[in-house]
Amino acid sequence: MMNIDILISEADRMMEAAKAEINRSREDVTSHLVCMNSRQSILNYLLSFLHKNGVELQKPVTMASLLEQCRGIDARFELIDLTPINCRNKVDHSDYCLDVDIVGECLRIAKQTRAIALDESPSH
Repeated sequence: MMNIDILISEADRMMEAAKAEINRSREDVTSHLVCMNSRQSILNYLLSFLHKNGVELQKPVTMASLLEQCRGIDARFELIDLTPINCRNKVDHSDYCLDVDIVGECLRIAKQTRAIALDESPSH
């Protein structure tokens, strides 16, 4: 079984790296770094939540499939909309988004996922 603390720690580290990158001047932002770090942090937060709840992962493991499993446990995950993330249904994450606005949205979704997965978001 994966260590939940390691997943969360790594997700936090990646999200901080994405934040630091997106806070640079727009022309200096390396968007694929924001993309890669944001989406990996989302995956880790979702995985940590599922592991914390003793859920066995369903294959194929994609961002969208993990989110669906999380929604089955906690309705707050319904608030997360992965539509802006083009890679949400892919098992192979070889494509990176290069649009600064879109990767900014990915980072916002990562922050939202963290708040719910770590129970820092109020229930509804």
